[in-house]
Amino acid sequence: MRISGVIGVALCVAFTITGCVSAPIESIVSGEKMEGWKVGSQHDFGRGRGSIREFLPADESINQWRHLATIQFLEGARNSPRAAMDDLERTMNARCPGKTDWSIVSDDPHSVVYEWRIHGCPGQDNQSEIARMMQGNDGLHRIAYSEKGDSMDPANRALWLHTLQTAYVAKGDPQHPIVLTAK
Repeated sequence: MRISGVIGVALCVAFTITGCVSAPIESIVSGEKMEGWKVGSQHDFGRGRGSIREFLPADESINQWRHLATIQFLEGARNSPRAAMDDLERTMNARCPGKTDWSIVSDDPHSVVYEWRIHGCPGQDNQSEIARMMQGNDGLHRIAYSEKGDSMDPANRALWLHTLQTAYVAKGDPQHPIVLTAK
């Protein structure tokens, strides 16, 4: 399945937290569009804790997805993107010992792009993920694409790698939020 125009319109407002009216907020911004994708689930963990929003193709459900894009904000997190990624890797290895492949694509003091794959882990579908953790002023931001199966489609990986590498964190004013319009 070729995924075209997968991220965009909602990314700029993915972290609009209704309780944050006095301070500017941050969001991941990407120039990609979300045509053919829908919000599958979302949760605001409360002020000072963050939020998560998961997107999937319109013909998939959150309970039976094959392709999943995730935008996560860890509000107030002060550890480095690399340290946060290392924590995720330890958690994944504990959950699926000996069944996890993990690699770093790129790493700098403010951002890390990484990918992982689990295979043959009891209670887990085989899946792959490519993700980027970015440092913002108000916490850490994570953008990821996951695909179920033994391996990620190379075209999807290339598209998402480009999407991850060109995404950035922007600070917006809740009174005048940044909004990308669909084309």
